[in-house]
Amino acid sequence: MPTPILLCTLLFLPLTCAHAIDTSTLPREQLLELGTRLEASSGSNQWQQLWQQVRGNGLLQAQPGQLRFVPPPSELPAMVRLTLAQAQHVEPFAITHARYRRVFSPQVIGYRGSQALEALCVDVDWRALPAAAVSAPQSYLGLASLRKAYPCD
Repeated sequence: MPTPILLCTLLFLPLTCAHAIDTSTLPREQLLELGTRLEASSGSNQWQQLWQQVRGNGLLQAQPGQLRFVPPPSELPAMVRLTLAQAQHVEPFAITHARYRRVFSPQVIGYRGSQALEALCVDVDWRALPAAAVSAPQSYLGLASLRKAYPCD
């Protein structure tokens, strides 16, 4: 990366984060509502990036001792969408991120080693959502990043 571009990036990155929402300050209900809205309006590019990450991390391959999904890959998109739309738990982390979790018990979602996992987690990066737009986020939902989907405790 050329030096001027790198310097500009380093100078302006803190400014973008300063105006982004801090997920730890939002009420649980508001984070859940954002997840529901994101599921309803997310674009194919957002989902494509998520599935590339899932495949890249080997979560669709049955390798001993590694975190992996059990349901067929064709069922996972609906399960991830349901997790975002109807999460039972949401946890803010890393300033602008939120982890959406849904339990599918008694269905096993995946394994971590020999441990069966019945929940699915979806990590979302909300840094593109300005704090001033939390109550009317529609224009920014296409910029939210679906970072990870994985079996969890």
